[in-house]
Parts: sequence; structure tokens; C-alpha cells
Amino acid sequence: MIYPLKTNRLRIEPLALADAPEFAAYRSDEDIARYQSWDAPYSVDKAIELIESQAGLELPAKGDWLQLGIHLTETGDLVGDLALHALDEIEVGFEIGYTIATRFQRQGFAKESVTALLAYLLQELGAKRVIATPDRRNLPSIRLLKSLGFVQREERSWEEFFKGENVTVDYYELVNTQ
Repeated sequence: MIYPLKTNRLRIEPLALADAPEFAAYRSDEDIARYQSWDAPYSVDKAIELIESQAGLELPAKGDWLQLGIHLTETGDLVGDLALHALDEIEVGFEIGYTIATRFQRQGFAKESVTALLAYLLQELGAKRVIATPDRRNLPSIRLLKSLGFVQREERSWEEFFKGENVTVDYYELVNTQ
């Protein structure tokens, strides 16, 4: 078993049913949901359904996603989650996403947890590349990606109509050079 991934302050592992109320609560925050694929409010029933559908998974199958809970080691509080998508392409690769509950933002938890996940994907699994596709308006997310060495591939960015707005989705890539 690969989980939990551990950092100095965090434990990262697939979400458990006990996480459902906190998971649904931060997903119901309009500011958090703005850039994400779900709509607020997000019900506890929906959270339970998602968690149960991923029970027992360590990694997603090609084309699928897996949500990993980010917990404080000391208290067990759910800080947020990491989304892991196994790309369909022949080349080994993943797409990542991340969500941090408002009360835990601006404390370095996103960077700490994404760094741990990247180390596992690149060093342990030998992933050839990792991508992320943030909404161009989500500046904190873009700053995080750049700080971790992701490079924007402007030619792969696209525009779409999303949640009633025309948005640009940027494509960022981290290539494993090892």
C-alpha cells in the first residue's frame, strides 16, 4: 500500500466516508467551486457517492480520477484534496488538481501536498510527465504550478464557456527528466 503519503504536517490518502461532511462543506463554498468542475452547494450524499465509487483504489485507471484527502497529521482535520487523473495517452502521465478549504488556505498546504504527490508520481511511479489545467483567472493556482517547475504550454491552452462565462484554460506541464 502506498498510502499515506506523509509530509512534516500532512497525511495524504484516498478519501474515507468520515471525510464526507468536511469534503461537502468546502466544495459548497462558492469561491472554491468557481474554478472547479462541480457546482455549489455540494451535498454530503454526493460526497459519499464519490468516496464510495473510489473505495479501494490506490491509483486511478487510465482515463479516471481519484480524490486524495489531505489531512493534518496532528488533528486529522481534512485540509482539502488532491485530484489525480491517469492520462489515456501511451506515454505514462497524470493530470493533477488541488483544492484547499478556505480556512486552510495561505498556509503552504497546497504546495506541501502537491510536492509530495509529484515526488511519488515522478520518482516512485516513473511518470514521464504531469499536467495541470487551471482557469487563467485562478492566479494562486498558477503561481503554485510555476513555483513547482511547471511550464505553460500556450499552444495547448483553450477557451470554453464554463459556468456562464467565457474562460481560458491554460495548460501547464512538468516533464520528468530523470
